[in-house]
Amino acid sequence: MITDLPLPPDVGLTWRAAVEADVPAIVALQDACFAVDATYREAESEILDRFDDPGIDATSDSLLGIDASGSVRVSVWSIVPGTAATKWRAFEEWHIHPELRTDPVLEFALAWWEARSRQRLVQLDDSLPKVLWFSAYAHRTELITWLEGHGYVVERYYDELIRDLSVPVPDVELPPGVHLVPTESARSGDELAVHNEAFRDHWGSQPFTQERWDHFKNEFYLPDASYVAYAGETPVGHVMSGKWPHDFEDRGFSHAWILSLGVVRPHRKRGLASALVARAMHDFVSDGMEYAMLDVDSENPTGAYGLYEGLGFVRSRRTVALLKPA
Repeated sequence: MITDLPLPPDVGLTWRAAVEADVPAIVALQDACFAVDATYREAESEILDRFDDPGIDATSDSLLGIDASGSVRVSVWSIVPGTAATKWRAFEEWHIHPELRTDPVLEFALAWWEARSRQRLVQLDDSLPKVLWFSAYAHRTELITWLEGHGYVVERYYDELIRDLSVPVPDVELPPGVHLVPTESARSGDELAVHNEAFRDHWGSQPFTQERWDHFKNEFYLPDASYVAYAGETPVGHVMSGKWPHDFEDRGFSHAWILSLGVVRPHRKRGLASALVARAMHDFVSDGMEYAMLDVDSENPTGAYGLYEGLGFVRSRRTVALLKPA
């Protein structure tokens, strides 16, 4: 363990960095947390992906608390994307077993994540602000209040929207002069370029590198429901989709996600975004999905919220972004 990080409490746990062999035990911890918190849990392959994530070095950016039986009871990760345009951000990924949510464990987990994240952020360009970014589901009011007591401020709300696909999906025409190309057939780099440009004016968004974008498109990516929109030869929008079959049982229905939707400024307000979403939803229906889902910034400056409501989406649940200067 890095010496200038806080010392762990004496609660009968062994503390060390995560290794790939820990993945099944981390999944078991997430299962125990899900049963109480009703939040989410990952597939083993998603956790395994962290060991290849360009924003994580598991040997120094992860911490597990393991009990005498070998069960993982605490899992904390510091994630720092390697690019920034307006601010550097450190994200958390943490799970603490419901039986161990005592002050010593909670305080240590937060202190360790903050300290490790600051160690990483201090090495980056000082011309940009640096923030610690903690996400919490809005129904976890005790956690949010606890974080506010530690200096975090609620900065933004993100809504999870859902759309029943048994209701017919409208056919939305593309704007004149625009055509769609399946992402896998688009020119190399066009999807990422249009995404970064489209999200340039979105609160909190920072550009992706090609390496991180490729990592983001993991095994759950749906190439058959992902497109790049072109006006002539110029990329002007895109939609990227995915689905997590292991989540169907938890939700009680099959569903696919619109993971990213972006249209560059000169082509907004012309119906392109609606056409991209509708095209993806038609593909979801063809794939046998019962619902379409997506996340949206509740204060999105492009009017996306109204667009989604117009296509039949309704709010399912909400997450909160809590920020603190690093």
